[in-house]
Amino acid sequence: MYKKIISAILIITLMNLLGCYYQEQMVPSDVKFKDKKDIQVTTKDTTYNLTGNDYYFENDTVFASVSKKLDKHRTLKFNIEIPVKEIDSVMVKRTDPLATTLTVLGVTIGALGILIVIAGASGGGNSGCQPKGKGSIGSI
Repeated sequence: MYKKIISAILIITLMNLLGCYYQEQMVPSDVKFKDKKDIQVTTKDTTYNLTGNDYYFENDTVFASVSKKLDKHRTLKFNIEIPVKEIDSVMVKRTDPLATTLTVLGVTIGALGILIVIAGASGGGNSGCQPKGKGSIGSI
C-alpha cells in the first residue's frame, strides 16, 4: 500500500515539474529583456534562439552569444548585436500557473480516486484473513 502512495506522490511531483507552457509573440518594445527568459528573436533575415544566459540588453540593442554547429565535431561561436529596430518579433516562453495548478489538482484527485477504488476492492485493508483465536480454523 505504501508503494502505491509513494507512486502517486511521485506522479504529482513530476506533473508539477513539467508544468504548462505557452509561447507569447511580442513586439520588441513590449519585451522585458532584463527578465532573462529564453527568447526567440526574429529579424528579416534570421531567427535566433537565445537562452537567458546568452544575451543582454543595452542601449536599444540585444547583445548575444550565438553558436552554430558546423558538423559533428565543430561548433562556431560568435557574438552578435541586434538593434531593436531590426527585430520583427520576439517569442517568449512563459509558464501558465493556472493550467499547471489545474493539471496537478486533476492528477491528484484522479490518483486519490484510483487509490480509494483499489483500497475498496481489497476490502479496506483487510485481506480476508481472520485472526487466530477461539473458533478459528487455525487454533487447537
